[in-house]
Amino acid sequence: MGCRTGRREEAVATVGAGTTNDRPAVERAREPSIGQLVSDVAAGVSSLVKAEIDLAKAELKQEVGKAAAGAAGLAVAAAAGLMIIPLLSLAAVYALSEVMAGYWAALIVAGVWALIAGIAGLFGALRLRRVKPVPTQAIEAVKEDVRWARNLRN
Repeated sequence: MGCRTGRREEAVATVGAGTTNDRPAVERAREPSIGQLVSDVAAGVSSLVKAEIDLAKAELKQEVGKAAAGAAGLAVAAAAGLMIIPLLSLAAVYALSEVMAGYWAALIVAGVWALIAGIAGLFGALRLRRVKPVPTQAIEAVKEDVRWARNLRN
């Protein structure tokens, strides 16, 4: 943001230059023409727009990283569940069938795995909710630039 402020001050200094008419004509002749001033302002606006686009890209990249972390959590939960469920379920059913009927043992084990899957899915969904798909910092910076440009005109 420091770069942008520096560009604004430079643009203000450039726009403000040459507005006094109390200098000798020879000194005023060395000042840039209106065309040059307009060209300088256009170049400044162009670089400012490029900086704003770069900021928006960086902000979106950061949010994509957050979304990837949430998706990775869901993927790990799914992969672990698919690999472990059959083996652990079978072992748990055999262990519980020593103290109760086999069908009750199977239902209890299935209920435990359903609970685990629900908790893992909830965790992943909550992580994905934190993702902001809109580059709020870049939008605020553009609004600030518009306010600055309006104040420059007045």
